[in-house]
Amino acid sequence: MHVKGLKCVDCGEVYSAKEVRYFCDSCSSSLDVLYDYDEIRGKLSWDILDGRVFSHMRYKEFLPLIDPEFVVRMGEGGTPLLESTVLGEKLGIDLYFKMESLNPTGSFKDRGTSVELGKALEHGAEEIVTATTGNMGTSIAAYCARAGVKARIYVPEDVGGPKLKHMREHGAEVVKVDGDYNDAEERAWEDKEENEMYLMGDYPYRGEGEKTVGHEIADHLDADKVVMPVGNGTLLHGVWKGFKELKKTGLTEKSPQMVGVQAEGCDSVVKALKKNQKKPELVEDPDTVADAISCGDPLDGDQAITALKESEGSGVAVSDEDILEAKKMLAEEEGIYAEEAGATALAGILKNREKFKQGEKVVCLVTGHGLKT
Repeated sequence: MHVKGLKCVDCGEVYSAKEVRYFCDSCSSSLDVLYDYDEIRGKLSWDILDGRVFSHMRYKEFLPLIDPEFVVRMGEGGTPLLESTVLGEKLGIDLYFKMESLNPTGSFKDRGTSVELGKALEHGAEEIVTATTGNMGTSIAAYCARAGVKARIYVPEDVGGPKLKHMREHGAEVVKVDGDYNDAEERAWEDKEENEMYLMGDYPYRGEGEKTVGHEIADHLDADKVVMPVGNGTLLHGVWKGFKELKKTGLTEKSPQMVGVQAEGCDSVVKALKKNQKKPELVEDPDTVADAISCGDPLDGDQAITALKESEGSGVAVSDEDILEAKKMLAEEEGIYAEEAGATALAGILKNREKFKQGEKVVCLVTGHGLKT
């Protein structure tokens, strides 16, 4: 077991990993899982990793290990890295698509749910509560159904269509909230407090599952840049952490630059980055067709900003028109059907194409499937 504890990303206070915690008691900031990388260094090699099944559990030394009886698996992770057939040549870069849309419920969220639900079960959870704009809810509903655990899911009033049906078909109790994601999150937190339910969401252990996207990319490619959409910022922080871990343990020598892309109607992280602020700017009424990343007050926005700065990366804001055009191009020119949030990373590349050098190896994350919208 290489986990040392949970550390506040702001004030640095450290808590026991045996406790159920979501935020720092002292300053209410996010918590990050601490590992003893010295225990891992020298004991892992790519030859050892190559001998394992290609899934997120391939990198188990970098995960908060849980008793095997609590691991909930549905074939998450191990997603393809597809080389572009058209757009890369047009842009003059070596472009690859990381197909997170091919996870069991159609989004990258399944990686985090597998790990986070495992920890919840380890702590004796019998009922889960969460807030979602869609993808996390469908993932949690499916994995809870497989684990035989009840799930209550709060969603903003405008969530509907396939995602809402998906949650309900898995037997989850879905509660619509008059408001946006942050209002739904507040309701979920109240339920957690009043009814002693286990709260799942973009908290410490979810990012640990999602960081394996970074491990997998490094497993196949020495990338120069990795581009992804930003909602709560958990994925961006997690993927960057994954790359840093590989470097810390001697498995890689360098890490790629991270590029975070947000919709103009919900660009809290991008605005803060441009102003050199440590904390994201609150967006009162987020408005974008990319509802999966419509988070006006991102839980891990500060960690996303840190990841972009540490990697010497950048943030890009794109219009809804940019997103819809990128979605169309993915479908027509690459055969990839993505939801709006899943096409947002490509929209960022197209808008800032001058920042991508000739011949650079660029990985574009397709985070959600088009059949979900």
